[in-house]
Amino acid sequence: MKRVTDDTRRRSAWQRIARFVAGFAGVACSCVALAQEPFPTMEALSGNSRAAFVDREAPLSQSGNAKLPGQVPSGIQQTEFSVENLLDEPLVDVVIEGNKTILPNAIMRYIETRPGRVASSRMIQQDVTALYNTRWFLSVRPFYRQTEAGPVLVFEVVERPILRSVQFKGNKKVKSSELQAHTGLRRGHGFDVAANLESVERIKQLYREKGYRFAEVILEKGGSKDDRDAVFLITEGPKVKIGDVNFYGNSFSRDGVLKTKISSKTAILWLIGGDYDPEIVRNDILALKQYYMNLGFFDVQIEAEEKFYDNNAKVAVNFKIEEGRRYRVREIDVVGNEVIGTQRLLSDLKLSRKEYFNARFLREDVNEMKDQYDDLGRLFATVEPTPRFLEDNPGWVDLVYQIDEDVPRYVGQINIHIRGENPHTKEDVVRLQASRYLIPGTLARGRDMRMAQARINGSGIWDRADPPTFDIKPTSGRDYFPSIATRGQSEDVTIEFTPRERTSLQETGASTVQIPESVFGHSGLTPFASETPKPVANPTPVGEIPAWNGRDQWIQQSGPSAPPSQVQPTHSGETSRPSLGLDPDMVFRGQSEPMLAPRGQSINGYGQQVPQDYMQGVSPQGDPFGDALSAQPPGFVDVNIDVTEGRTGRLMFGVGVNSDAGVVGSLVLQEDNFNILRAPRSFADIINGQAWRGAGQSFRMEAVPGSQVSRYMVSWQDPFFLRTDFSLGVSGFYYNRFFRHWTEDRLGGRLSVGYVLNRYWSVNTALRLEDVKVRDFVTPAPADLEAVRGDNFLSTGSVTLSYDTRDNAFVPSRGNNLDVTYEQGFGEFNYPRFDVSAGQYFTVYERPDGYGKHILAITSQSGWTGDGTPIFERYYAGGYSSFRGFAFRGVTPYEGNVEVGGNFMALGSVEYMIPITADDNIRTVLFSDFGTVEPDEGFDQFRASAGFGFRLVIPAMGPAPLAFDFAWPIMKEESDRTRVFSFYIGFTR
Repeated sequence: MKRVTDDTRRRSAWQRIARFVAGFAGVACSCVALAQEPFPTMEALSGNSRAAFVDREAPLSQSGNAKLPGQVPSGIQQTEFSVENLLDEPLVDVVIEGNKTILPNAIMRYIETRPGRVASSRMIQQDVTALYNTRWFLSVRPFYRQTEAGPVLVFEVVERPILRSVQFKGNKKVKSSELQAHTGLRRGHGFDVAANLESVERIKQLYREKGYRFAEVILEKGGSKDDRDAVFLITEGPKVKIGDVNFYGNSFSRDGVLKTKISSKTAILWLIGGDYDPEIVRNDILALKQYYMNLGFFDVQIEAEEKFYDNNAKVAVNFKIEEGRRYRVREIDVVGNEVIGTQRLLSDLKLSRKEYFNARFLREDVNEMKDQYDDLGRLFATVEPTPRFLEDNPGWVDLVYQIDEDVPRYVGQINIHIRGENPHTKEDVVRLQASRYLIPGTLARGRDMRMAQARINGSGIWDRADPPTFDIKPTSGRDYFPSIATRGQSEDVTIEFTPRERTSLQETGASTVQIPESVFGHSGLTPFASETPKPVANPTPVGEIPAWNGRDQWIQQSGPSAPPSQVQPTHSGETSRPSLGLDPDMVFRGQSEPMLAPRGQSINGYGQQVPQDYMQGVSPQGDPFGDALSAQPPGFVDVNIDVTEGRTGRLMFGVGVNSDAGVVGSLVLQEDNFNILRAPRSFADIINGQAWRGAGQSFRMEAVPGSQVSRYMVSWQDPFFLRTDFSLGVSGFYYNRFFRHWTEDRLGGRLSVGYVLNRYWSVNTALRLEDVKVRDFVTPAPADLEAVRGDNFLSTGSVTLSYDTRDNAFVPSRGNNLDVTYEQGFGEFNYPRFDVSAGQYFTVYERPDGYGKHILAITSQSGWTGDGTPIFERYYAGGYSSFRGFAFRGVTPYEGNVEVGGNFMALGSVEYMIPITADDNIRTVLFSDFGTVEPDEGFDQFRASAGFGFRLVIPAMGPAPLAFDFAWPIMKEESDRTRVFSFYIGFTR
């Protein structure tokens, strides 16, 4: 080809060809491709750094045909060019061609290639992508044009039609700006008929989400390719509210109970909530089916019918239910068990023979069986219930528990990972929380795993939205055994490891350990059922049975029923069976084949197989085979604990009122991940939240001013003082109380040391030092009150033993609690003191779904203190928290008209709680309180009262219920002060 410019560098043609092949072949190929084929789609270019969607308004040219800068004047002839020469030369210009309405300068803002530079294929591709992302063009084609001055890069574009205006008509409930943002249509953007039609559906969907189910949208303009405006005509219609929810055909459960199982609710006071959504109604059908199937109604059929009225502004949702028969359990059997006998597994079933099927009881039974294997370290043992129906015996179901017993496993490494880029918390905080229950080399018991997880979850440090997870990884444990140095011995030699032996395992300091896929075929198994919620891959609602098409989806078998001992599990060739809907944390599939004990072997106390030694007692040398016939060694598990730091600092405001203390306010600053040794090293530590954080300690400041009582306190606690299981707490406080006959001020501090003995037992010791000021009492006063006038220094030491098995701290329904305290005063006041409080809780009745509990509570508190006890430390009773029917401190010995307290107290209460609403948020209580406060031991002045009350739970106001009680004294003393109504209301945010 003819050369257009001189080669000033005097290079040979061969050098140019080599340079072209080595460095710039891609440019020539891309130019040819772009000139002959459509440019790649946006999806193909989405990986480019500038390929993100850019929705921009096109600057419109007034003339409609812009002058293109850089075009060669008509008097200059354009010639062909040599590719080799072109690629070595900088561009003399970059021009736009084909634009009719968009200004060239606006287009050039998105082009990085500039005159005076040598162009590259990558830069050109980026420019083309950026132009496509503006959505101004249907096509963009780059090519080179050679001129006398040098090469010119040309972008030939074909413009999209431009949208001149967007208009919404008839919309009153939704603003036009919101509709425009929802559709994405804007003036100056590309006109697209398909986008306009899609916007019609988007607007309809937006109205549906807002409750306007009958909204209609018509595209008046913008449906033709010749249009340049988009006009939407909207008929909003009424906002549909659920006016009524009805159930027909239900005889087992009343309407109020069924309403607690669905999400479709009527509006509160015709204003709040009650929006109608047909998708929610469909989900309600599934929820109702699961509720019935959980209770054994496997043939239940439910459908919903919606009836609109009041000009389509309201809808009545009618659920039509065919409950069918409720199934009973006929026979129960266990297969696959060798280590634990069948009689032991079935000894204490909640779901027993002849009882109605109940998924909740079934889940508890599976948990109980699994716990028995967990206690033997067989973490991956599975218990899977299989239902069997018989056609000739309708209404009955057989249950077969299929068990894979696994092998005993021991704790291997404990690996801690704190999620996030810059965590504040030390790994030792997590390790100390788990170290009491997870010790490398010890038997990996499921109970210990659950306790460790419960302890970590309950610390309050970790994010509740992303709670801590325990990843239990099975491993062979080969690296944990002592090395085998015997020459010629195989690495696969069997090593007997009895539960009484201990390895020299040390806790790893690594934060993460990569564990390969195990022989189980998967990793990350969670082999135990935690008592606290934790994430699962595919969560199933607790207490729910996954929806199925009725019992016909399960296995049916005709013929005579088999006796219990002959009930067999389903074989793989039969129709697949669904799960009974147990918590996925309890049942694990895809695990290794069961390792059953050979016939004739016995089982030791840890569930391991013990080979028979037929030479024992015969050969004086013992077993001639030594350890060669040892049982298969147990496995190991590595415990990977992942946690995410939560917002541990809280500033809380609250207000409360009760009949004993009047009105009180509350301002609390609390940090649950405090570090008293982490002082700020710079101002950046304070800004980044590094200062005073990361050790898992607790720091709290509170101010509680009130009309009758005020308290101000600062406290600090370390739950693992000096890396031990002992907790250390220090607090300082100021307390003021206006009593009926004097005013009391307390300024002091408290030092406490605690220790958790096990899941239920704990012990705590405390040293209390206070300056107690008694003032503002009328003289003449009793001698005991006059003796403590002014300031008094009180010093005591105490020890408390606590036991607690309650299932809920605020509204317990099962379990009991016990606190026994001995306190000794010394110094200015020398006296002994014993206090005992206890409670026992029973569930007398509950619905089959576990709600609607009738709870019987029996509680008591008693105490005795020595003769040297000052008047401000004696016993008083009366009020909502101790003796209802009497005023605060209305039960006490008197001297004259002054309450002086007693040295002996014995109080008891019996309370029966009944739910009023089906969701248990409103309950009524019937109660009787009784007891006495005496100067000395005895029951000379016994009192009793009886009454009723209400408990109201409002989730937004916290877990503690609001209490309103009415009580009347049955037995009382003449000097007692009574009060019929007592209450407690609290609110914290």
